[in-house]
Amino acid sequence: MLTTITITARDLDTDDRTTHEVEADVSPEPGDQRAGLVRAVRAVHPEARIRSFADGAATFLDRQHLVVASHEALPKRGESQRRSSAQESLFGEAA
Repeated sequence: MLTTITITARDLDTDDRTTHEVEADVSPEPGDQRAGLVRAVRAVHPEARIRSFADGAATFLDRQHLVVASHEALPKRGESQRRSSAQESLFGEAA
């Protein structure tokens, strides 16, 4: 699913804000969403490190900025999605 990632950075000294928008594919898997946000933010703020992630949004911090990145929309995680082989080995076919 194609969506917009909005990246807002606040300067810690002056409180000035800048916003960037990036079009990107987003997965229903939270780990993939997190990785996509990290890639998008590093393209604009290469020294920013992730501090938190939840519900398709993440916060980052570098020496000069507090950065918030979020997906405009997220795909639904459906029950019909196929389980991974790791899940199969943990829960078996009946789960």
